[in-house]
Formats: sequence, structure tokens, C-alpha cells
Amino acid sequence: MIKSVFIGSSAFALPILKAMCQQGYKPLLVVSQPDKPAGRNLHPQPTPVSSYAIEQQLPLFTPESINTPDSISTIAKTATDIIITASYGGFLGRELRRLAPYKAINIHPSLLPNYRGASPIQSALLKGETTTGNSIFRLVAQMDAGPVIMQESLAILPNENYSSLHDRLAEQAAQMLLNLLNTPTCLAQEQAQNAEQATWCPMIDSSLCQISWKKPALAVHNKIRAFSLSPGAWVFHRGIKLKLLGAQLLDLPAAGEPGTINNLVKNSGFTVNCLDNQILITLVQAAGKKQMDAAAFANGARLISGEKLWM
Repeated sequence: MIKSVFIGSSAFALPILKAMCQQGYKPLLVVSQPDKPAGRNLHPQPTPVSSYAIEQQLPLFTPESINTPDSISTIAKTATDIIITASYGGFLGRELRRLAPYKAINIHPSLLPNYRGASPIQSALLKGETTTGNSIFRLVAQMDAGPVIMQESLAILPNENYSSLHDRLAEQAAQMLLNLLNTPTCLAQEQAQNAEQATWCPMIDSSLCQISWKKPALAVHNKIRAFSLSPGAWVFHRGIKLKLLGAQLLDLPAAGEPGTINNLVKNSGFTVNCLDNQILITLVQAAGKKQMDAAAFANGARLISGEKLWM
């Protein structure tokens, strides 16, 4: 059975690690990012991968830098056959990439060479894609540019948001990796990416999540989907950030200035004018509050028709 070191950090990597352990491919070593301050009190918190490794009593290594001689020595001592990475949040240098006989592979939630970079799931939703998928590829110096070993597509469901798609892609990635580990001869089968077809996606920051109502309703809808349930697309409401986490497209033309509330819809939410059509907002989260139905928010905040959602 192939022996591995698993390197990952975020929630996307967690189902992959779990599947490996449940199917008899328990890693010789789990490597993750160091604990980072989180929450209101900024107490150091382990990554999702670290938490699982601790819970399952897996050997865990959380170096400040993975490419130092000490880090490389720690990983080399495992005598691993392969290094598997998924959503780690750090660059593996040449020495690490060549450490094991089967070298190092990465699992990336897009159909490479499309959507290389930090936000492939969000970017696919922003673009209104109807299909995405996962790629397992060999790590090289350039980000997400290595030859592809295995690739599978996944349909994006109508009205699906980031959280749902993220979880389905993670489950698909876990099964793909198991299939690969069950037939390691596939590791010798790889196909170079066409660099001319590569597209890139950026890091997500707050400004990227801000909604412009001067866009078509479809673009607004896609932005809400792309950042729901976290970090949340947002607007200003009465000078305070309001996250918009759920919406529905309507076949109703705009009936006012973009960004103004048009109708309060009982038990559903409220409609907002975009550049062309209206959009129905169904789920929101006010600053410092929990998520709530947009209809309940509208009642509590006493929204009125004609009110602007950017001031």
C-alpha cells in the first residue's frame, strides 16, 4: 500500500484526509499551518486539518516555514512514497517536491488550466459557470501549472452557492484521490496543461465582495452565490454593512434607481432594483447578528419601498 504525507489546512482538505484514514491510507505524517488567532478573543486556533489530526491521534507537524532544512528533514524521515497536498496555504519548494519517489501532487477544485489561483470555486460562480470539477496534478514551481494526472467534472446546481459547491467538490476530491491511491500506476499518466488556455482567480478580500447594483441582476445574483455563506457579499444599509446571503432572480424589470428597494414580499424578503431587473433578497446577516430570513429582517428594520441599500 502506498505510503503518504498529507499536507493541508482548510475545510476543503478535511474530507480528503478523513477518506484516506477511513479507507486504510492513514498518512505517516499530517502537515498543516500553525495555529492562528481567531474569534472575538483572538485565541490561537488549529486549522480544521490540525484539529482532525489531533482528534485521531495522527502525527502532526505545523512548521512556521515548510521549506526550512528542519522541516524538510522531518518530512524526509517518514520515508514516504508520495506527498499529497490540498488547500495548504503555502508553497512547496523544489527539494520537498522531489523528496518522495512519486513526488508531490495537489488537488485543486477547478478544471485546470481554468481558474488557477486562490479562489477557483468563488470565481466559477461569479462567472456563472454551469460546470466545474477537480484536478489532481503534479506540483511544479509555477502555481497550479503542473501536468494533470486525473480530472473529473461536476455540474453546478441551479442557484447553488459557494458553501454547497465547496462541500460537494471536497467530497468529489476525496473519492478521486482514493481512486488514484487504489491504482498508483495512474500516477505515471499525466498530461501537460495548455498554458495559453490558463485563467486566473484572485485572493478574496472585502472589496471584491461589495455589491454594485449598477450591474445586471444576473451578475448581482452570481456575486451573492459566490460568497454565500462566507464571507458574504455585502452592501451598506443605513451606514452599516449588511450581508446578502440568499437571492432569487425575478422576471421583473427594474422600477427605480439601482440599489433601491422596490417591494416588500410577505414571507419571502424584499426586491431590489438592479441595472435591468429586480432581484429578490431572501437571506441576510446584519453586522454582529446571526443569519436571518430577509422577510424577518425587513419587518424588524422597517424597510420601506424606495429606501437605498448603499447608504
